[in-house]
Amino acid sequence: MTQHRFSAHYWDDVLTTARESAPIHVWRTYMQRVYQCLVQDWLPAVESGRSLKTDLFEEAVTPHYLLADLGPRSIGIDVSPGVVQAARKRLASDQRVFSLLVGDVRQLPIKSGTIRHILSGSSLDHFLDKSDVAASLAELVRVLCPGGVLVVTFDNPHNPLVRLRNQLPFDWLYRLGLVPYYVGATYGRKEACQQLKALGLRVTEVTAVAHVPRAPAIWLSVLVERAGWKLLESVTPRVLDAFEVLKHWPTRYWTGYYLAVKAVKPMKPCPK
Repeated sequence: MTQHRFSAHYWDDVLTTARESAPIHVWRTYMQRVYQCLVQDWLPAVESGRSLKTDLFEEAVTPHYLLADLGPRSIGIDVSPGVVQAARKRLASDQRVFSLLVGDVRQLPIKSGTIRHILSGSSLDHFLDKSDVAASLAELVRVLCPGGVLVVTFDNPHNPLVRLRNQLPFDWLYRLGLVPYYVGATYGRKEACQQLKALGLRVTEVTAVAHVPRAPAIWLSVLVERAGWKLLESVTPRVLDAFEVLKHWPTRYWTGYYLAVKAVKPMKPCPK
């Protein structure tokens, strides 16, 4: 099994850098809304059982956090001890009960068949090799209970800008501020569906999300927040939201930054 391009300590450093860098709450608010829409559309309300989120970066640094949208007794996991600690601190006042764990998505510290819903939002985009992406998906399928639902997103290689980014040196992209952390292997639409079907899941939905041009939107977010334009800070996320109409267009796989897939494990009763 190959290792992460960087260790867990690297992701601790990413957290520190994110806290010290110019705020991009406008951009993060937009991205939270993108994922909230996915959760609302693709993950029915959890009345029993547990849900899993495969990273905790939003819970550690963003104004909102998606773990709350996954229902009570949700589990969040992250490879970074620093991220988990920060998430625990931020969520300490929340009355709902969350379990926040340090762990590798390729070797989840969770019993088989015990999770009803899984949200993996671009968590698998940071491996050097596709074999690690495949191993991660296999683990997610292992812990998913029969009848459970997996929603997973990948960097979308059908988008020309993502495809170009993947051909350029990471260090160069990082220095230009085009990527805040390492991004690696990803799946296209056909390969993602094939992998999930090979693991025994039934793919029920595929689309592309996050259609606003990423770099200009992040730069705009920094500009608006540095200038302290409160009105624009509240209006800009709604302007960015308007780009999501593109997910209904035939060109959605060219404009969406992430490929989103919903898959279901063959139906049997899930644990209470």
